[in-house]
Amino acid sequence: MTVHLLILYPIPKDTNAFDRAYREEHLPYAGPRLVGATGVKTQRVAGPGFAPPPYHLMSDVSFPTLDAVKACATSKGGQEALAHAASISSGGAPMVMVVTDDA
Repeated sequence: MTVHLLILYPIPKDTNAFDRAYREEHLPYAGPRLVGATGVKTQRVAGPGFAPPPYHLMSDVSFPTLDAVKACATSKGGQEALAHAASISSGGAPMVMVVTDDA
């Protein structure tokens, strides 16, 4: 089973500034703090096609187990990474959720 920590960023006030901050500040800052993560995938949200999407970007951080996500999210480094994610999100607080592949 793979577990995913999803961080969905609302539409930012300035998409170019957000994209730059995400790529140049957040990824280098957060990556080393996500102990136990096995990968990070970033995707642009396209929306349902008939309306503007509510989110701009989704970060998908993979973990091998639910316990690994919990340990990371409650660690000092995990808390710092989540706080930094919120600090660059100029469109509002990011939505954070955990999903599993065992549907």
